[in-house]
Amino acid sequence: MTVIELAISTFLLIMLSGSLTAALVNVRGVFQEGTIQSRMQDAGERALKVISEDLRRSGFVNVGGLNYPAVFPAGVPNMAEFPAHAHAPAVQNAQPGDPDFGASSEIVFVQPDFQTDAAGDEVPQLDGLGALQWDDTEISYVLMTGADGVNYLQRRTNAANPRRLAGHVERLVFEAPGQIGVTIPNDSVRIRIFFRQVDEKGVVHRHQAEATVALRNTPAP
Repeated sequence: MTVIELAISTFLLIMLSGSLTAALVNVRGVFQEGTIQSRMQDAGERALKVISEDLRRSGFVNVGGLNYPAVFPAGVPNMAEFPAHAHAPAVQNAQPGDPDFGASSEIVFVQPDFQTDAAGDEVPQLDGLGALQWDDTEISYVLMTGADGVNYLQRRTNAANPRRLAGHVERLVFEAPGQIGVTIPNDSVRIRIFFRQVDEKGVVHRHQAEATVALRNTPAP
């Protein structure tokens, strides 16, 4: 090969290498975006399943003088009735105008008193008049910022024993009948979970999961 031929060959190899590198970077970016979206979608489905199963067992009821379910601004319950559920609100990263910007809300509720029968099935307990007996254990779903700066959706019992259901949750919303501007069936609670994650390039990825769950009864008139 002459010097000119060698130079041309080297130039072509450099161009080809650069094109392949750019293509691999693009493929990696597309793969990462799809992976993040897939993880958020899976996390939303799992979280909705757990919350929905809990709520279907619950109902609108007064236990110990307290009305359940109670929905309140995140971290700011009615301090006279639910002081144990107060906490610092999660850090908000969305800005006004973003689809996931807005206030979060949390929920506290109770479930009937279940006992396990001889067959291993859970059976709700009834009083002498045939009415459900309610357990006073409070179940709550809250949004907390972890030490790593990530917002986590947690399930708690009696404002303790947190169990993480999902991460990278920007906003958590519960809506119950009677709230201003809320239109849902009178026996239901609506759940909305807004996910937000920023990748290594600074691109924001979002996902929203939503469900409306019917409880055992309707609020007392």
